[in-house]
Amino acid sequence: MTTALKIFSVFVLVFANGFFVAAEFALVGVRRSRVETLAATGDKRAKR
Repeated sequence: MTTALKIFSVFVLVFANGFFVAAEFALVGVRRSRVETLAATGDKRAKR
């Protein structure tokens, strides 16, 4: 494996990790009361 490929692999893995951390924060940070309000008004995304 070349050095450039190793460095590229590290950047890809760091980016993927950042993506999953951001997704986790988005799910944890949403307030349950807000989701329930949106679901009651018919928001399809909140009903999932």
